Amino acid sequence: MSHPDCRLNLRPLGTPRGVSSVVGPHGVGASPGDKKSKNKSIRGKKKSIFETYMSKEDISEGLKRGTLIQGVLRINPKKFHEAFIPSPDGDRDIFIDGVVARNRALNGDLVVVKLLPEEQWKVIKPESNDKETEGAYELDLPEELCGSHPLQQSVKGCNDSPDVIIEAQFDDSDSEDGHGNTQNVLVDGVKKLSVCVHDKGKENSDTPVTKDESTSMSQDPRALPEKSLQRSAKVVYILEKKHSRAATGFLKLLADKNSELFRKYALFSPSDHRVPRIYVPLKDCPQDFVTRPKDYANTLFICRIVDWKEDSNFALGQLAKSLGQAGEIEPETEGILTEYGVDFSDFSSEVLDCLPQGLPWTIPPEEFSKRRDLRKDCIFTIDPSTARDLDDALSCKPLADGNFEVGVHIADVSYFVPEGSPLDKVAAERATSVYLVQKVVPMLPRLLCEELCSLHPMTDKLTFSVIWTLTPEGKILCEWFGRTIIRSCTKLSYEHAQSMIESPTEKIPEKELPPISPEHTSEEVHRAVLNLHGIAKELRKQRFVDGALRLDQLKLAFTLDHETGLPQGCHIYEYRDSNKRPS
Repeated sequence: MSHPDCRLNLRPLGTPRGVSSVVGPHGVGASPGDKKSKNKSIRGKKKSIFETYMSKEDISEGLKRGTLIQGVLRINPKKFHEAFIPSPDGDRDIFIDGVVARNRALNGDLVVVKLLPEEQWKVIKPESNDKETEGAYELDLPEELCGSHPLQQSVKGCNDSPDVIIEAQFDDSDSEDGHGNTQNVLVDGVKKLSVCVHDKGKENSDTPVTKDESTSMSQDPRALPEKSLQRSAKVVYILEKKHSRAATGFLKLLADKNSELFRKYALFSPSDHRVPRIYVPLKDCPQDFVTRPKDYANTLFICRIVDWKEDSNFALGQLAKSLGQAGEIEPETEGILTEYGVDFSDFSSEVLDCLPQGLPWTIPPEEFSKRRDLRKDCIFTIDPSTARDLDDALSCKPLADGNFEVGVHIADVSYFVPEGSPLDKVAAERATSVYLVQKVVPMLPRLLCEELCSLHPMTDKLTFSVIWTLTPEGKILCEWFGRTIIRSCTKLSYEHAQSMIESPTEKIPEKELPPISPEHTSEEVHRAVLNLHGIAKELRKQRFVDGALRLDQLKLAFTLDHETGLPQGCHIYEYRDSNKRPS
């Protein structure tokens, strides 16, 4: 048991929890082409590990009748054999116990489940105050011992597991690779233990049964109070494969060098333990991988799942590419983006051809007749000092009756994105820009985001505006929506705006402010910022009077080395009045 690939549970590697293992030499799971598998039925066919999916017709009928339930699958990243889907009635989440019950569905997939009989529901205890991850902590035991030695360990307190996974209470490395820390299997303060018990009456049963150790192993769960049971289910169909089926991880040789599998496949171990281990053809691997596997021990690869048979513990995949050394920023970043299906490729020439080709671009004369001209108004942007994509601007004009005309002006991207064009289609597929610590993967080409649509100061720009007439308390008296043309007078940073808020009666020195167009003054901009701040404070106050809930979550900001991109330090991002939302 000192081997690094071993842990306290003695199941062969990759054997789904609560299931009879399909074992080849040295515990390697069955796979495509494993002719020597001993796990065959009388008819000579391999025993299925996973259930065949129900037909579309039966799924449709079951969902209509309410005998089946659909939902998005969530797999516990700390304990990969625990999964959940939301309950349609808003009650406690439905529990899916083990890899077999998950039936080849991956995290995020839209699945259809069938409830298990009540005697197989998860037993929980509602009267504890301790926080714990959803689902009991479990002691993995050899399958031949399951059910034969009930645990009667006395432990203090049990807990009503929350419907949201908060955080594991100890360092659980219960990975599919079998890298587990055996000393953490049973830890002081762990509130629950459960043992898999096979239904001896069903030879081919692959539904694990869990029992809570705080009740007698012979006690019928149906006799327990309703609150102490959590409905359990198994996946019977995957409606939509939301997971990308891609994963980053490492290549390993199979354990048995003499097996037929060894000559055909390598084993891919995903970094994300929610993804199964994958057989990849050796022809996809580097040429010298078999002879020099240690050279690739720290190399990060991307693999895509292409199939997962009912009779195989592991999926079958294709190795997509080698990313580089694990731990380095760029390979790890590319791996994350690929795993989550983020398209970070360069925009094609077909897409870029949809944009105006001649720069600098000027607004066509006909647009002035279609839009409200706000170029003479005092309009400005407030963004982080490093921002290049200035997509919204503000204005606040005092009126003679003491009220204010407040405007929010959004860059009119739609003007440059014709419906149904290649640019429109790629933007729809990307759906959003993805912000990472050190880079942004844009939804639209940078020419559009940072030049054509960015509301740079002292430049005519196309916008869509909302203009309200507001009282000083923020009560809306009038509102207008429409397409506009603006000319921002200055580009303020949050720091600039904050200094104005903190010095309401003092003039900010010109050298501390960015350039301001000659049509407007720093005093005019200062007054507008103070008026917006006053209205925002009133709106926030009213929100809390009306019952708003404030959820403050700390946000880490990182400082990076400009040359290497490596992090130099971090600090808590500070929300101040200049970058709080008014409502």
